[in-house]
Amino acid sequence: MSKVQRRIIFKWTSASSLFSILLLIASTILIQLFLIQYLVARGLEFKLFIMNSLAIPYLYFPMIGFVAVMLSSWMYLAEKRATIHAKPGTSIPIMILPVRMFEAAFILLAMLTGLLFLPYILGSNWMLGILFSIQSSIPALKTAITGFYGYFSSLMGLAPIMKFFLSNFISFLITACVAIIIGRKSRRRIKRR
Repeated sequence: MSKVQRRIIFKWTSASSLFSILLLIASTILIQLFLIQYLVARGLEFKLFIMNSLAIPYLYFPMIGFVAVMLSSWMYLAEKRATIHAKPGTSIPIMILPVRMFEAAFILLAMLTGLLFLPYILGSNWMLGILFSIQSSIPALKTAITGFYGYFSSLMGLAPIMKFFLSNFISFLITACVAIIIGRKSRRRIKRR
């Protein structure tokens, strides 16, 4: 018997959905705060916006947009992953939807963390030390490693505020694009034979 697409009813107000949303929002904010503290320790200027008696750091304003991008990517991915392939007449296990919601949140958070910190890891002295030790043991890679080092040294020479916004913009853009790709891939129909 062939498999057909079946849609699981998706409730945004269910306990697992709300918990997944809270986990995603809290993790995104914590990752952003960690990045801000990391960059402030390395020269990023920390200015405050003062309105009446409320003082808010300027670097916290983009966090609203970052949370919105992550939340909309999660909503798209979770809704598209709610369609499963099953044989007609079989019951769908009740745990599939919560697992798919948490899976979407973890995929997005892993991509965000990896993409957000990748430029800083690749441009660090630790990574450059590893590259130069590889270059000394494999001389054929000298031109590739020198080109890589030249590219990342020019990026690491940017002002800290530019690095902050550039790494955030690129990581959130790639995260949203990959969420769209994963969501569209899970919607493909099974070819009937």
